[in-house]
Amino acid sequence: MTMALEPDFPITVIRTNRLKTVSINIEGGMVQFTVPKKLSEKKLQDLITSRTPWIQKKLRLQSDMAPLRPKEYVSGEAFTYLGRNYRLKLVQEAAGEVKLIAGHLVLGVKKNPSGELRDSFIRTQLIDWFQKHAAQRLKEKTKRYSKIIGVKPNSVFLKNYKSRWGSCSTSGDISFNWKIIIAPHHIVDYVVVHELCHLKEHNHSSSFWKCVEQVIPDYQERKNWLKMNGVGLLV
Repeated sequence: MTMALEPDFPITVIRTNRLKTVSINIEGGMVQFTVPKKLSEKKLQDLITSRTPWIQKKLRLQSDMAPLRPKEYVSGEAFTYLGRNYRLKLVQEAAGEVKLIAGHLVLGVKKNPSGELRDSFIRTQLIDWFQKHAAQRLKEKTKRYSKIIGVKPNSVFLKNYKSRWGSCSTSGDISFNWKIIIAPHHIVDYVVVHELCHLKEHNHSSSFWKCVEQVIPDYQERKNWLKMNGVGLLV
């Protein structure tokens, strides 16, 4: 269902039985409310009215951001890992896996592949490298912070989420968006702590944020960084 908040940005409302709270997603100038199926129309309209100033602010911030430049899969292109930039270095040799050597992401490629096939191969190999390192780093951080918080997740997975950085199920399974490994260490730490605290409070109540704050006092700054810069975490 779509309703006009203002003529220049409509709202899409999705009703679902899977949620008990309201979720608001703003992307590409579009506003999406995901709400519990039983939420009344009056409460929905009141919610939209109360959140309008916040929505308008977020839309202005997004419109002011410079458009992202697509990555080029050529030697010299920068790819970020844990907040540090590493230049891609393509070498003409038998195709292989990406290796981090002397500050460069080195990848062997065949001499004369076509452009699209070449780019696809390079991107696939880079993603594979990032996912492998994400799995290792995120499991290490989860283990470390689990002891600090006093929780024990059932399992840790990597996923390719489009609009979230992590998830924690009621059964204790934690999953992370592998792209978070592109962000600086302190941002990755925030995401890990955020999901682990959901093992204590499976909501975003004041008790939940107190759990996060006990480990990361400046969590709000890290949270804001992710909101502003998350769209640029690309391979």
